[in-house]
Amino acid sequence: MRNGKGMIGKPVVAYDSGEKFKTIVDLIFDQENNVLLGFLVDEGGWFSNALVLPLTRVQAIGSDAVIVPSVDAISSASDFPEIQSILERDNTLRGTKIMTTDGRDLGTMVDLYFDDMSGAIEGYEVSGGIFADAYSGRSFVPAPDTLKIGEDVAFVPAETADLMEEQVGGIRAALQTAGGKAQEMAQTAGEKAQEAAQATGSKLQEVAQMASTKLTNAVVNPEEQEMFVLGKVVQRTIANPDGGYLIQEGQIVTEADILVARSYNMIDELYRATGGSVKDKLGEKFTGAVANVGIDQTLGRRVSRMIFTPEGSVVAVEGQIVTPRVIERAKTYHQEQALLESVGLTSGDALRTTTSDVGQQVKEGAKGLWEQVKETASNLQEHGTQVIEEKRIKGALGRPVTRVILDLNDTVILNVGELITHQAIDIARQANVLEILLDSVYTETPKLSLDELRAPEPGKAALT
Repeated sequence: MRNGKGMIGKPVVAYDSGEKFKTIVDLIFDQENNVLLGFLVDEGGWFSNALVLPLTRVQAIGSDAVIVPSVDAISSASDFPEIQSILERDNTLRGTKIMTTDGRDLGTMVDLYFDDMSGAIEGYEVSGGIFADAYSGRSFVPAPDTLKIGEDVAFVPAETADLMEEQVGGIRAALQTAGGKAQEMAQTAGEKAQEAAQATGSKLQEVAQMASTKLTNAVVNPEEQEMFVLGKVVQRTIANPDGGYLIQEGQIVTEADILVARSYNMIDELYRATGGSVKDKLGEKFTGAVANVGIDQTLGRRVSRMIFTPEGSVVAVEGQIVTPRVIERAKTYHQEQALLESVGLTSGDALRTTTSDVGQQVKEGAKGLWEQVKETASNLQEHGTQVIEEKRIKGALGRPVTRVILDLNDTVILNVGELITHQAIDIARQANVLEILLDSVYTETPKLSLDELRAPEPGKAALT
């Protein structure tokens, strides 16, 4: 959703050439169908027609510019009879008073909000009117299906004012009138969910302590880790597998450091050494899950501040009553928490004012989140066991054994003093005696002669 005033003055840029060649002058609004048709980019004059940019030719609307495929997207208004007719009527929305058909003054129109793709008008920002005092002189009028715009006044159905009435919120109102039992159940659900969250936080701390590359990358995308560490100060020295230093405490991470860390597959180490937290990330995901469950509590409440997407599009307008469409838009752009806060709710409030069924969903959500954490930890533990085993095997290869290693049929795999080979490892694993073999590796400093330790045949890679 975009606001009309925010469009005025935006440059129009051609995608094929990168040229800024026009500027948005005004909006072209079809009052009969309540839809934005496009933008005026040149008002024209005595000897030239107005130039327009139909919304259908817009490739993207950004925070700083309107992108079109090429300069050919701009055409004369005369090429579009519907647009030409609107320009000839010269209807100006700004300054028009909005009244209901039963005579209630909703204020004077100062702006409109429209859908980026379809052009459908979602509502109008007005100044003054019956709802102005409580909202700093401004309010949001939801766009009705029918809007009759006259020379000085635009009429909307009486139901439009009803939509603007401050509402307690359906679920909260039901709890207030349903009696103590329902309220107690909702409170209990909220407390249980909070306990689950605290338990999750405690367990997350345990998991964070055993975090490795696999866990860190499962929670935080490696590219996000690299963006995080760039320019950060290293809080502890990190050694590399070659015995040197990857980076030392107090250094500032550069792109070159990131490339070296990437070559050693140690971005996760660098991430944690510069303050990156797996626990915090998991906590954010949990908070997001709670906000997603409680966002329905915003329905019918009034937005106290503007909410934008990262791209600059509008999710909700100050003074707007939250509708299912607003909630869906908040979910699409992952702005659930922002919407909760904008109507004066915290995640805890949303949980406490949610019915027992929704409270159960939150508990199940918390349980599900912990199950995911446990699964990740289990996978990590399994991965860690494999890594340890591989290191033990590497350390064992080429060393003698201190006892006889037998398979399940009592056939000798290796005799005392014989060297451990890859073949011996494979046979021992198949016979389920690999652990016995690895526990029998001679690790002391040899007190034998070189001849006694030599393999029975020369090495194929030995110098001759």
